[in-house]
Amino acid sequence: MIGMLRGEVIDKTASFFILDVRGVGYLVKAHFGLLADLALGDEPSIYIHEHIREDQQDLYGFATRDELEVFEILISINGIGPKAGLAICGSATTSELRAHVTKGDAAWFATLPGIGNKTAQKIILELKGQLVEVEKDSKEDIELIEALKSLGYKTAQAREAAKSVSPDTSDASDRVREALKYLSK
Repeated sequence: MIGMLRGEVIDKTASFFILDVRGVGYLVKAHFGLLADLALGDEPSIYIHEHIREDQQDLYGFATRDELEVFEILISINGIGPKAGLAICGSATTSELRAHVTKGDAAWFATLPGIGNKTAQKIILELKGQLVEVEKDSKEDIELIEALKSLGYKTAQAREAAKSVSPDTSDASDRVREALKYLSK
């Protein structure tokens, strides 16, 4: 899977940009905030979500890892696809999104394109408690969460399993084993 790309922006439209990485042009879909920040010739590092379906393979790009994680949490909600997730991520910063979820501000979510009142309520209900600050995770927890995500677990599951690991366990493979025991229950 592709996790990050670094290269030169060689083309840009209202919904995507093309990133030339050593001669290969990757079409990366992005929200308008990121697209507005990019100029032709820029050489950004972009965090990538690779969305694969039977008939399509899309890359979605984000400026920060935190933004990528919020997007992945959003699209894990039944009824929220990548297009709606991208629209939500582009409508506010990650800290503003967290604030709207914490306040239970479904009305704000309902103003976004493709999000009705029922979906807005569902977003609030499912995201309460899931959108935690990434900075609160220790370096070891972040590594464990990434390892569990590479095994197919969702971010929320991986973060919960990381919390269950004893702080006395320092070896990375022992931490993964403990987390997997927790997830198998």
